[in-house]
Amino acid sequence: MDMGIVNAKEMLGIEDLDEDLLDMSEDAVFNRTGEATEALTERSEYEQEVKVAKKEGRPLPRKPRRFKKKPRMVFDWERNFVEAPQTEAPLPTSKVARDHIPNAYSYTSLSHSGVVKAREKKPSLDVSQWSDLKCEWAQPKGLYPEGFPYFVRGRDSVREYLTKLFQTRITMYDGAMGTMIQKHKLEEEDFRGERFKDYHMLIKGNNDLLSITKPDIIGGIYEKYLVEGGSQLIGTNTFSSTTIAQADYDMQSLIYELNYDSARLAREVCDKVTAQDPTKPRFVVGAIGPTNRTASISPDVNDPTARNCTFDELVEAYYEQCVGLVDGGADILIVETIFDTLNAKAAVFAVNEYLEHANVDIPLIISGTLVDQSGRTLSGQTGEAFYASIRHAKPICVGLNCALGASAMAPFLKRLADCAECFVHVYSNAGLPNAMGGYDDTPQDMARENLMFAENGWVNMIGGCCGSTPPHIAAIQEAIKDCKPRPLPTRKAPRMWLSGLEDFVVESAHNNVGLPFVNVGERCNIAGSRKFKRLVMEGKFAEAMDIAKDQVENGAHIVDVNVDDGMLDGMNAMQKFIKMAVTEPDVSKVPFMIDSSKFEIVEAGLKWCQGKPIVNSISLKVGEEKFKEHALCLRKHGAAVVVMAFDEQGQAASREDKVRICKRSYDILVSEPIYYPPEDIVFDPNILTIGTGIEEHNNYGVDFIAAVREIKQVCPWAKISGGVSNLSFGFRGVNIIRESIHAVFLHHACLDSGMDMGIVNAKEMLGIEDLDEDLLDMSEDAVFNRTGEATEALTERSEYEQEVKVAKKEGRPLPRKPRRFKKKPRMVFDWERNFVEAPQTEAPLPTSKVARDHIPNAYSYTSLSHSGVVKAREKKPSLDVSQWSDLKCEWAQPKGLYPEGFPYFVRGRDSVREYLTKLFQTRITMYDGAMGTMIQKHKLEEEDFRGERFKDYHMLIKGNNDLLSITKPDIIGGIYEKYLVEGGSQLIGTNTFSSTTIAQADYDMQSLIYELNYDSARLAREVCDKVTAQDPTKPRFVVGAIGPTNRTASISPDVNDPTARNCTFDELVEAYYEQCVGLVDGGADILIVETIFDTLNAKAAVFAVNEYLEHANVDIPLIISGTLVDQSGRTLSGQTGEAFYASIRHAKPICVGLNCALGASAMAPFLKRLADCAECFVHVYSNAGLPNAMGGYDDTPQDMARENLMFAENGWVNMIGGCCGSTPPHIAAIQEAIKDCKPRPLPTRKAPRMWLSGLEDFVVESAHNNVGLPFVNVGERCNIAGSRKFKRLVMEGKFAEAMDIAKDQVENGAHIVDVNVDDGMLDGMNAMQKFIKMAVTEPDVSKVPFMIDSSKFEIVEAGLKWCQGKPIVNSISLKVGEEKFKEHALCLRKHGAAVVVMAFDEQGQAASREDKVRICKRSYDILVSEPIYYPPEDIVFDPNILTIGTGIEEHNNYGVDFIAAVREIKQVCPWAKISGGVSNLSFGFRGVNIIRESIHAVFLHHACLDSGMDMGIVN
Repeated sequence: MDMGIVNAKEMLGIEDLDEDLLDMSEDAVFNRTGEATEALTERSEYEQEVKVAKKEGRPLPRKPRRFKKKPRMVFDWERNFVEAPQTEAPLPTSKVARDHIPNAYSYTSLSHSGVVKAREKKPSLDVSQWSDLKCEWAQPKGLYPEGFPYFVRGRDSVREYLTKLFQTRITMYDGAMGTMIQKHKLEEEDFRGERFKDYHMLIKGNNDLLSITKPDIIGGIYEKYLVEGGSQLIGTNTFSSTTIAQADYDMQSLIYELNYDSARLAREVCDKVTAQDPTKPRFVVGAIGPTNRTASISPDVNDPTARNCTFDELVEAYYEQCVGLVDGGADILIVETIFDTLNAKAAVFAVNEYLEHANVDIPLIISGTLVDQSGRTLSGQTGEAFYASIRHAKPICVGLNCALGASAMAPFLKRLADCAECFVHVYSNAGLPNAMGGYDDTPQDMARENLMFAENGWVNMIGGCCGSTPPHIAAIQEAIKDCKPRPLPTRKAPRMWLSGLEDFVVESAHNNVGLPFVNVGERCNIAGSRKFKRLVMEGKFAEAMDIAKDQVENGAHIVDVNVDDGMLDGMNAMQKFIKMAVTEPDVSKVPFMIDSSKFEIVEAGLKWCQGKPIVNSISLKVGEEKFKEHALCLRKHGAAVVVMAFDEQGQAASREDKVRICKRSYDILVSEPIYYPPEDIVFDPNILTIGTGIEEHNNYGVDFIAAVREIKQVCPWAKISGGVSNLSFGFRGVNIIRESIHAVFLHHACLDSGMDMGIVNAKEMLGIEDLDEDLLDMSEDAVFNRTGEATEALTERSEYEQEVKVAKKEGRPLPRKPRRFKKKPRMVFDWERNFVEAPQTEAPLPTSKVARDHIPNAYSYTSLSHSGVVKAREKKPSLDVSQWSDLKCEWAQPKGLYPEGFPYFVRGRDSVREYLTKLFQTRITMYDGAMGTMIQKHKLEEEDFRGERFKDYHMLIKGNNDLLSITKPDIIGGIYEKYLVEGGSQLIGTNTFSSTTIAQADYDMQSLIYELNYDSARLAREVCDKVTAQDPTKPRFVVGAIGPTNRTASISPDVNDPTARNCTFDELVEAYYEQCVGLVDGGADILIVETIFDTLNAKAAVFAVNEYLEHANVDIPLIISGTLVDQSGRTLSGQTGEAFYASIRHAKPICVGLNCALGASAMAPFLKRLADCAECFVHVYSNAGLPNAMGGYDDTPQDMARENLMFAENGWVNMIGGCCGSTPPHIAAIQEAIKDCKPRPLPTRKAPRMWLSGLEDFVVESAHNNVGLPFVNVGERCNIAGSRKFKRLVMEGKFAEAMDIAKDQVENGAHIVDVNVDDGMLDGMNAMQKFIKMAVTEPDVSKVPFMIDSSKFEIVEAGLKWCQGKPIVNSISLKVGEEKFKEHALCLRKHGAAVVVMAFDEQGQAASREDKVRICKRSYDILVSEPIYYPPEDIVFDPNILTIGTGIEEHNNYGVDFIAAVREIKQVCPWAKISGGVSNLSFGFRGVNIIRESIHAVFLHHACLDSGMDMGIVN
């Protein structure tokens, strides 16, 4: 289009339109939906109101919300459903109906108590008009030919016959009985007859009585309809033949007789007429009228809860009527002239109960009455709602009768014909009544008006009601004789079709935010609304009704009603509420959800509900038999049902249990004998609360959504519901947060998994489109458990929203909104993209050549000459005092001692590392148990510890267990042997837990260190060799045990001085090194650093071990074992298990695990977490329970075995032992329990990652910062060059105040805290150590890793030695020359630190892109190669961010050059990171933060997303 006549001034571009107005306009222009005009009209009214409000200075009205309807999820079973022609009406569930088993018409022998009770009212033969009261109506099988159109009772199925008949021609029903009786002008004496001539009250008008007192008249009327009218089915004269209706005449005792006589009269006339033309068999239809009471309508205008009958009374009355009608020979039953559907539901219930008791198939017809041109029943239902309410009865035919003439009925009959799945009938009045109560339509009038029904194909059967006569019926028959009957509709996909006063199809619903989701209003639930609870408790039901009205008005499709409360009579309250609610059209137009945990309350509510409701709930919690009983009851009532995901074991929490229980429930429900319609089953798989702060709750949303999809897949046509508010219960009181969580949850649960409905506060609901971006992001994080910070983020936002409410209330300025940014994706390089995960065949290897090449240890140590080894050996004892005749250090065995290959092992020939790798993957290996517990059993005294050698020692030494390796070697050797032989241990730890100079200082025995370690190891060596010789297929190994010492490097011993320590890193290293020398000289195969409660001590031990192994040039596998001190899951120094592992993994232990402090059951969650993250093998050796009051341990071997079995069954471990309280029998019991369990497989080799730690672990590659970038914020404010305030505080020695700056940084988004105290006026060495020592005692600071930052390497190293986590060191560079650079790098690698490498070399700083890349690549190649082997993922390059905007032209490209260099460096240095001092970039604009941070924002956005920059020093 090129041009048009327009108002150019007012024109808008399509970009100017808000989204909903654009959507509505497109809907209208392109005619995309029938609701487009309505939507634009509503929006127009709003815009007019806005104009007026602006003009009058009033607040603007609320903008109407419009949501585009989103499509339902379609499952395969739905997609594959094929619509097909129906050949018969939907069948009842009984076997006789489903199999079309002909009714035997033999009722005499029926013995059910209900039948027996009804027959108690049989008349005596003295008063009965019959010479017998027979109940046998079968005909001789050969009476008439077989096959349609012939019919013989007892031979042929009535259901099959009617199905054929209704599809062959439009069948004629009869006309009015009352009109025909009126023609006889009967008086009081005619009604009385001889039998009732002295009756105590007037009975004229009791037409049903005439079947007894004037049987000739009634029989004659039947015959006229059959012969003159041409009716093939006639209804019995029993419209009022119930105890309830006959109570008006005090004739309740005649009920059986009235029904029996009327049916038998009809039976005999039908048989007489059929005999005249057997091709047109006549059928008796037992007529069940509505009674003269209504269960849904109050007879008292002042009390809407009053009723003049109950559901149970109606059922009893209708049941009694059925017995009489069927005993009298009825072929079919009809529930007719329904003006209150609740009465009809009672009749249907009674009919189906009778048919079940009699085990016969008698087709049921149901006929409703719409009282006026509203097209509704007297109790307010539409025709569609009426059908939905009774369709569970599976009537063979449904239709309308009475109240209206044919022409007035037409639109309503059409609607019923459009929706009914069965055959359809009509029998209208002969017009509307005249002033005298008569009917004026002639037979020709009635025929003309009924012809429309036939011509339009709406009906299968036509008759007449009030005012009609045999001539009317005959005229209709003549008029329609050439019309074809209504075909049965195509069999459509099953659907949940509920009703209140109006019908409601669940599958067609969309809610007020556009989701294909049914809003079940929660506010009439005592647990869902405090106001509702208060009103119900106070008995203010009328006011409570307003809550229900509000819910419907605000978008609830269904109203949930729950009055469960311990302080309330729930039965009474439920009945009262439902009875009142059904009289309130604004409430009862929608279906109800009758909700209670007590089935009797559910059932009571159900009996006052005329529509088709949902019942909430039943479950397998009560056991399978009770569950079936409940389900059968509800199916008979026609209710849909919510099935909770509970079973006999309790509530389903996991996805697997949700699916399992729902599938089991489904299979029970849809099978015999229940046959619950699958489309009427609603599963509630338990929406559980997320965001509680408990980690295992975080996946509840994910699990529910996944379970929904699986349940829907395996349970065709079933629905899914849930209590949506449960999800966000942790944020109650903050609706915007709760509804945001709900919006995300429902969006995905509905659209991705097919959730159908839920209990919600419809008024407060938000669409996902309503959410601002950060709240959407936070809610998605929480619902999908995408980040461990989701709860914290939502809590922070909740606090803000609460503050906003208070501020608005108090008229204060609104607080600043917390910033949240959507996480942007990391840049991925080719080397990362091409990385292939692969199975590991062994634990990660140390860097030494002997380890990498699996070179067997020669076990030859005599010639070791390193100064550290020589110094340690200076403490060797003389042979005069030693228990040994030599102090040999050679432990190799003859190479041919045992066969080659696993499971054999020979020292010096085979690699211990290779053997353990095979062993740990073959079976769960047994470690030993407690040494101390076994020593205690010997009840040793002071003199035992002293022995001969120390009898005159200058201090008490009882308790120095390690000394017993010298003074009581037989005891220690004996304990070793017990663990090996009785316990079955394959590895035993040496008795050297306290064999360091530090620990032995308590006994002034530092000089014995070499001897203590040597002797203990040698004792173990000799015992291991002895036991191995007995079974060489199970070689035993000596594990040199390195304990934690009795000092801690991370914890101050002085409460007044957090920087005080009672040992240094270097002292620990020296002590541990000395211990290693003694253990290995004594024959240890393996080393273990155990019972780590302070990781800094462990890092010192690891440093010492690796130094020793380097000096000795041997490969001795290292095991590391941490101790979590309580249920916090942290070490004594505050680290989580994951942070502990990240801090020591640089040591490349062959196995890592937990021991001591806790019993096995208490250890379980923490061991699982360690097993989930460890890249090597995993072990556990727990205590024998928790200590008792005496300090002992009570767990028996069986207890300990049972609790340890969990570790093995879950595949968490490769080695198990015992700690405090355990003994050889404990170890043996564990071994027996786990013997069939497989060891933990090594995890898949994942891509390298920089895994740092403070008190908590931190993976750089997984990080996003507070503006959503994949970027690590390194806080700059604890850097003397980055903060004048910090500088002043440090210079003044105010370290505690400086600590507040560190806390603020962490609180404000720093992932890492940079610490730099370089200043010419300051003792940097002292300041760095003091700051780090204080910082590690501040959990709010030390929870994150540190960046230890100095231009002086000695300061870096000093800081490093007080840092228990894994930090980054900033920095080293080639500026010092290549050799010094290597020396620095090697030192840092041994400490396990990540390292920042500056882009400096011997020529100076790199400024150009080319120099940045060149220097970084050169540095990288040196670092990752021999002898350094720096992990590439732990290398961080700082290519120098230089200042732009200085006014010097050559500076202008510094930003571009840096960004380009980043990308190139990352491409050529796989897994390395890039960092930089970001504030350098904008240094020319210092003092104007908005300018500086704007420059930084642009720079980092592109440096991160376009080039892969990883971290930087920022504010």
